[in-house]
Amino acid sequence: MKKINSTIKTVQFGDVHPEGWIKQQMEYDLKDGFVGHLDELVPDLILEDDIYGKDRLTKKVKSKDVGAVNSEGEWNVQFLWWNSETQSNWWDGYIRNALLTGDKEAIAKVVKYVNEKLATQDPDGYIGVYADDLRYDHTTENGELWAQASLFRGLLAYYEATDDQKVLEAVVKAVDVTMQAYPIGKSTPFKTVKPFAGVGHGLTFTDVCDQLFDITGEQKYLDFAKFLLDDYNLHQMAEEDILLKNLADKSYKFKGHGVHTYEHLRSLTLAAYTSDDPKYKEGLQHYLEKLKDVVSVSGGPIGDEWIFGRHADADSTGYEYCSLQELLDSYAVLNKFDHNSAWGDKIEWLLFNAAQGARHPHHSSIAYCKSDNSYSMCGHINDHECKESKENRFKYSPVHKDIAVCCAPNAGRIYPYFIQNMWQTDGNTLYLDLYGPSIFTSIVNGKKVKVQQVTNYPASDQVELKVVGNTAFDLALRVPQWAERFEVNGKEFSANNKGYVIIPSGVDKSSITIKMGFSPEIHQESQGEYVSYGPLLFALPLEGTAEEVKVWKGDFKDQKYAYTQDEKATYKLVSNASIKVNQVEGSNPFESVALEVDFKNTKGEKVTSTMKPLGATVLRKSVF
Repeated sequence: MKKINSTIKTVQFGDVHPEGWIKQQMEYDLKDGFVGHLDELVPDLILEDDIYGKDRLTKKVKSKDVGAVNSEGEWNVQFLWWNSETQSNWWDGYIRNALLTGDKEAIAKVVKYVNEKLATQDPDGYIGVYADDLRYDHTTENGELWAQASLFRGLLAYYEATDDQKVLEAVVKAVDVTMQAYPIGKSTPFKTVKPFAGVGHGLTFTDVCDQLFDITGEQKYLDFAKFLLDDYNLHQMAEEDILLKNLADKSYKFKGHGVHTYEHLRSLTLAAYTSDDPKYKEGLQHYLEKLKDVVSVSGGPIGDEWIFGRHADADSTGYEYCSLQELLDSYAVLNKFDHNSAWGDKIEWLLFNAAQGARHPHHSSIAYCKSDNSYSMCGHINDHECKESKENRFKYSPVHKDIAVCCAPNAGRIYPYFIQNMWQTDGNTLYLDLYGPSIFTSIVNGKKVKVQQVTNYPASDQVELKVVGNTAFDLALRVPQWAERFEVNGKEFSANNKGYVIIPSGVDKSSITIKMGFSPEIHQESQGEYVSYGPLLFALPLEGTAEEVKVWKGDFKDQKYAYTQDEKATYKLVSNASIKVNQVEGSNPFESVALEVDFKNTKGEKVTSTMKPLGATVLRKSVF
């Protein structure tokens, strides 16, 4: 592995805190939403199965309640590790939401959880879901590396925010045990018979290696991450999209389980930028070319569930919420190594459109799968009738237990991950990579600096920066692609070749007002025409008939929405249409801006209708 040349550093979790509408949404999710109460909704999966402790998996365990069964109703061994994912991904999000919002009750719950997980550590350092008779000795499908990765990501976030050394020491010791069990060049962690989802997810152990390298600077973690990717490439895997031989094949199209395909991008990116071997950088370029075909207009990648070589389509392909979190996180890693404003654009566009648009705008639930054009939510993509079916991914639920409790946990992770990646540093330069109400604390020249973003972005094109700190530093501001003119304190600036405007150290930064000059635009591309304003994609809201299909504890419920003969679904955009922007008072950016747009109906008559951001819609048409 080579020494990393880039001096740009990611900030630790906890250095950036949300404010404004983002904090309000996170507080709602934690106090009143499923993000804070998923353990109460599915206690059997999260509380009652002590899978990292007394209920570890042994050769004697043949079944386990994971909330779903296969279509034949028979036990499938691949599900045995599943509760570790549900638990650890949910706790990862819960930890981050609690610490970022400062909720004292939730933080106390987090501290208890962290201590309980550390108490499961064996004397040799092992933390995981397997007993002595199984750990590190797998010949078939397993969740060894995956269960550790999903747990350690949350524990390391807790360490970064609290500086609790015992947590770091425990994770370091546990990772050392795993690296010793799988010595580089002398073991084959991915050589298994009939590998499936758990083995494939195990490649995300590179996330932990990346985190530990950032924290400790120890090269051994990067070496192990590269070894894992290399070993993965040596075997016949269920998830093959990341294999270098497939990436190099121009005729090969992504076909795997979307979540795996997008999370594996991080493993490849890490190797591409920390290895001297050019094959990883070449593989990354091939990957990014193939990725273009599967990303929808809203930024959501095909993930309903498998890609199957398809091209993204607003009507016929959907994206799983897990896929949104994984691709956003992968974009963040790309931005870390290939620091360019384009990655910030992709992160914001995905979050504010596909992800926010998969949340129900009026109650706490998400769509397991969602599509850019959503004419119904009846279980299967755009069915005209809500009929009894085992295919229930296209509906709203706080849990989705009938499918898998994976998307609900990931929905609690996505905003905290966005917040952590809002800033990066490079010596005495602070890089503002992502916009939104927040406050960032850093140390420059040994002195504390705080930068507050006051804004209703993404609905507003104005961001006010309030800086507190008595030291000199450069401030680098990302110029988004949707900024028609980028003004700082009334003066227009052009971006450099990386897409940033640099405010040098000698300029007073106590108060900075950024204006980006948003204008509504009609775009034409292969998937169709669409309308944007700043980083927001707009849609025609469509009427639908809601049906409650399950009531959970409290106000939580599963809902389907039946198709109706809404004439707006047949509208066509008028070329060079006049568009009026309506700004409405309110803290919710997805409810505070609307567009009046000209269309043509089936009779060829011009009609003017209101378009809203995807985050304000249930059923909708956004691509024409």
